[in-house]
Amino acid sequence: MMRGLIRRWDRFWFAPAPASTLGTCRLLFFGSLFLWQWQHDFSGWGRFSSVFWMPVWLFDAAHVPQLSGSAIAGVQALWKASLLLSAIGLFTRPAMAVAFVLGTYLMGLPHNFGQTQHFDTLVVFASGALALSRAADACSLDALIAAASGRSPAAPPDDGEYRWPIRFVWVAMALIFCAAGISKIRHAGLEWIASDNLALLLLRQQYHISDGEPLTRWGILVARHGAVARALALMVVAIETLFPLALVSRHARSLFVPAGFAMLLGIRVLMGPTFEQFMMCYVFWVPWAQVAAALRRRISVGGGRLVLYDGSCGLCARTIVVLRRLDVLARLRYADVSVDWPALAATYPTLDAQACLEDMHVVVGDADDPPSSIETGFDAYRSIAWVLPIAWPVLPLLYVPGVPALGRRIYRFVAFHRSTTSCLPARRAADSGSWVGR
Repeated sequence: MMRGLIRRWDRFWFAPAPASTLGTCRLLFFGSLFLWQWQHDFSGWGRFSSVFWMPVWLFDAAHVPQLSGSAIAGVQALWKASLLLSAIGLFTRPAMAVAFVLGTYLMGLPHNFGQTQHFDTLVVFASGALALSRAADACSLDALIAAASGRSPAAPPDDGEYRWPIRFVWVAMALIFCAAGISKIRHAGLEWIASDNLALLLLRQQYHISDGEPLTRWGILVARHGAVARALALMVVAIETLFPLALVSRHARSLFVPAGFAMLLGIRVLMGPTFEQFMMCYVFWVPWAQVAAALRRRISVGGGRLVLYDGSCGLCARTIVVLRRLDVLARLRYADVSVDWPALAATYPTLDAQACLEDMHVVVGDADDPPSSIETGFDAYRSIAWVLPIAWPVLPLLYVPGVPALGRRIYRFVAFHRSTTSCLPARRAADSGSWVGR
C-alpha cells in the first residue's frame, strides 16, 4: 500500500506532460498579470511617513527598507517589463526570476502599513513556481529562436518537468480555499451558515464600500430572502472546504473548479471585493494541450497545406522546424523535395523539381483531395498564414496593395543568397541530375 501511495504521489507531480500546456499557462498568466497591472501605480506607498512603516515578517527578515516613491516607480517599471517579456517568452528564465522577485516586493508592499490581505498571495506563489520551471520550452519566442537555430527539436517530448509547476498552483489554490472555509467554521461555527450573517454582509457591502463597489445591486435582493442567503452561505463553505478533492478526483475537479470560479465572480457581482489576481491562476486548471487537440478535430481553416521544401538547405529545414511549432491546428503537412521527389512527381505531375528546390511550394488541399492551387515563394508563406492562428492578426496586411510585390522581392533576395551560400551543395547535386528524373 505504501509503494502504491508513493507511486500515486510521484505520478501526481511528475507524470509526463506536454510542454505546450505549461507554456500556454505562462503566456496567459503573465500576459493577464501585465494587462491588469499596466496602469497600477505602487509609487504612492513610498510617500507615506516612515512612522507608518511596520514591515511584515518577510520584509523584516530580509531587511527590506522603505523605498522612496521615485525608487518604487523605477522598480515597478522594471517589473512590468519583466512581465511582458515573461509572457511573450523572450529571455524568459531571467525575466520570470525578475518578475517573481520584484512582484513579491511590490505586491507585498501594501502589507507593511498595518493591514494585510490575501488577494495577491497565490499570484506570488505561481510566479515563483514558473520562475523555477521550464515554462519557456514551448509557446515562447525563445523556443522559436532555439528551434530556428537548430538548438532544440521541433516539439519537446512530454516530461514531468512540465507538470509539477501546474500541480503546485493547484495545491496552493486548494489550500487557500480550504483554509478560508475552515476559518469560517472555526471562528463562527454553523452560525456562519444558519444565521443571517451573509445577508448582513451583503447589505453592508452595498452601503459601506471598502474593497470596491459591487457591480450590481442584486445583493440587496438576495439579502431580503434569508433562505436564499443561507443557501449561498452553505454553498460557499462547501466549495471552500471541499475544494482539495479537486486534487485527487477528476469528477470533483469538474465540479469544484468551475464552482470556485463562479463563487469569486459572484463575490465581485454581489459584494464588491475583487479577486482578479486569484482568477488569473485558473489558467493552470485548463488542459490546454487537450483543448488544442479538440480544436484541431473541430476546426478546418481553409483546408490543409502540403509544404514542399528543400531538406538539404539549412535555412529551409530550420523554417520547417519553426512552422511545426506554430502549427497548433495541425493543418500543415511536409515533404522534402530532395528525398520524396519521385512520389511527389507522380502525385503532382505539373511540379518542376528545380523550381521546388529554388522556391518553397505549398499545395493547398487536404491529403485525399485534388489540390485547389499551388503557391510559391511569398505567396506560399501567405497561404501558410491562413492556417496559423498566430499569423491571423497580420494576414490582412499581406493583401494590402504593394505589400505582395515587396514581399516577393524580399523573398527572391533571400532565396538567391540561400541558393548561393548554404544550399550550394544541394544545387550542384540537383544540376548533376543525381536524383531528379528517377
